[in-house]
Amino acid sequence: MTGPDQDTPPSTPGSASFVRPYYVTRGRTRARHLLRPETVLEAGTGRGGPGLSEGEYRQITQLCRTRRRSVAELAGTVRLPLSAARVLISDLVDARVLVLPVTTPYTSTDSPNGNRPTAQLLEACRAALARKWTDADTRAS
Repeated sequence: MTGPDQDTPPSTPGSASFVRPYYVTRGRTRARHLLRPETVLEAGTGRGGPGLSEGEYRQITQLCRTRRRSVAELAGTVRLPLSAARVLISDLVDARVLVLPVTTPYTSTDSPNGNRPTAQLLEACRAALARKWTDADTRAS
């Protein structure tokens, strides 16, 4: 498929410009953070170190500097599979280049059990605790 002002087809597995997702993620398949497709991120105060300021990392960071974006939106815009985007976004969260903003309301009143913390708040707390205690196992038992 080509656009009106494009002479070449988009990157496909057979084209020379196609980069496989495992190359972009350096062979990693799992993100360090639980990042659901609807998780919203914004630019943080951290700075990307070596390797975090090029390619897809730079695109993701620039997108989040303009406004808050969901993981799914970032993956689609950068044209990466969701699993690969989660790995890259997790790297940026570790470097504090991206953060999980805590938004109001802090509780969900539409839940059947009354006021409960939102998934966004719980994820922000989990990410903050994981940053503080990096050697702790963050998987649920």
